[in-house]
Amino acid sequence: MTDDDDPDFEGVLDDTPDFVDATVGTLEMVIADGRAIIETDYRVKGEVWRVHKSDADPYPSSPHAHCIAGAKRFVGLTLHLGTAELFDGRKALGRYMHPGQFERLVEMIQPKFPDIELPLQV
Repeated sequence: MTDDDDPDFEGVLDDTPDFVDATVGTLEMVIADGRAIIETDYRVKGEVWRVHKSDADPYPSSPHAHCIAGAKRFVGLTLHLGTAELFDGRKALGRYMHPGQFERLVEMIQPKFPDIELPLQV
């Protein structure tokens, strides 16, 4: 089953020799102290995060995740795979993926990176 079949699908969407695509639903953000950031979004399906198995750019972490599909305001963000902090280019946003979503994403992609312990230690 894919996200095209079920809007509530969470899991690995694609696994190639170069990257892994996964979704944990619509991004839920929190600030550093854990308080939720509420924003309205009318997209039915969640964001898709791509983690390259070898990314030439190690920023903000190595590896890190790129938001490649989903709500327009999230596409293009990168995710630190240790702190769950979101970045726009090299600018830290002071916003984080919700801890539950981050844990699910890490669980999905960990088998694809057997030599790296996720979440990354910082």
